Amino acid sequence: MKSVGQEVELIEGEEGSGTALAKIDASSLAILNRSEIEQQVSTAKMYPRSIKRFRDEAMEMVTLTEKIAAECIYAVPRGGKMIEGPSARFGEIVTSAWGNCRVGGRVIGVDDENVTAQGIFFDVERNVTRVLEVKRRITDKQGRRYNADMIATTGNAASSVAARNATLSGIPKAFWVDMYEAARKTAIGDVQTLSNKRAEMVAYFQKMGVLPDMICATLEVPGIEDIGLDELAQLKGMASALREGEATVEQLFVMPEKEDKAAAKGTAGLKAKVKEKAEKAAAAKEPTKEPAKEPAKEPEKKPTEPVKAAEQEQVPFPDPAKTAEPAKTPDKAPEAAKTAPQEAAGSTEKKEAGGESGMVSAIAAILRGAKNTTELDNAWRREVEGGNLEKIDKKKLAYVYQEVNVKLRNG
Repeated sequence: MKSVGQEVELIEGEEGSGTALAKIDASSLAILNRSEIEQQVSTAKMYPRSIKRFRDEAMEMVTLTEKIAAECIYAVPRGGKMIEGPSARFGEIVTSAWGNCRVGGRVIGVDDENVTAQGIFFDVERNVTRVLEVKRRITDKQGRRYNADMIATTGNAASSVAARNATLSGIPKAFWVDMYEAARKTAIGDVQTLSNKRAEMVAYFQKMGVLPDMICATLEVPGIEDIGLDELAQLKGMASALREGEATVEQLFVMPEKEDKAAAKGTAGLKAKVKEKAEKAAAAKEPTKEPAKEPAKEPEKKPTEPVKAAEQEQVPFPDPAKTAEPAKTPDKAPEAAKTAPQEAAGSTEKKEAGGESGMVSAIAAILRGAKNTTELDNAWRREVEGGNLEKIDKKKLAYVYQEVNVKLRNG
């Protein structure tokens, strides 16, 4: 081993390799790092930043395309709530436009359950430094520790998050908060593009094995059609979190409970409720007929009136005469039999109480609740054309559709 100077040593390599490794001590690294920082400080003083130029450049970059804007937001569930905010990609764009700064992230510790990363932001022009730490769990739901590859991946994600947090802490929030809102609006669009973008996000997550029921359960909405602009922004953020490795599918989405399937949602829920009401109404009618056929409380008077036992023994003989009096009911039964075919040939509204009439009323309420013509057309195709309704019911709903369509176009 040969000593060269006081700071650098040459370490001989393997025999025959003809190579040597340079070993630099800590003092040498400190000197190099210091000279590098001094050079950056002097450059920053020569070319100071312009806040106006920073805002113009950053705003243009985050809203350049829809995909870039979508990369600037993230959303993850934490403590039963959906946390949404600027992503690491947003922090990179802001750092690039801010200029005259140093940003870094590194893993500083790994224990049995967590990996700890440190993020550093140093504004060399203003001499402002921010150092923040982030912890990420490296165990699954069963408490089993991740393998080496997953720990490394989690550490990289934690370093990226720590660097983002330090950056957005070092650059005043008042300078970039409106840029985040602009990126969010660019990513989710408006009401006119909501339907298409919603379908795109559902299809994107389905490729990852996420079912629509899981999406609805996570966003706490009754159905896919109920996903609005805010929920769409959360889906965009969750997609970014998956791409950046900040979360997994199991951590982002929850499985719907079996009880929720019974309490159906949307149109299916209305149909289930109508059927339940019909069954309850039918069950309520059946017990009322049985007590009418059982005037069996009179024999209980036998012990209280032993003197008239002979008369009571004769009571069953006049009873057939009494039962003969209701022989008029067969006259009414044919009338019901005559009207039944008419009802079957026409509207289904006169069937069981709370049956199809409740279904038609429910669909009519959905049509009347449409806020625009597009939502009205979607409701018509989904509820009427896609349902099993009689022709006369469809005609009634067509009148409702025309009435609502005229109101929406005139209003």
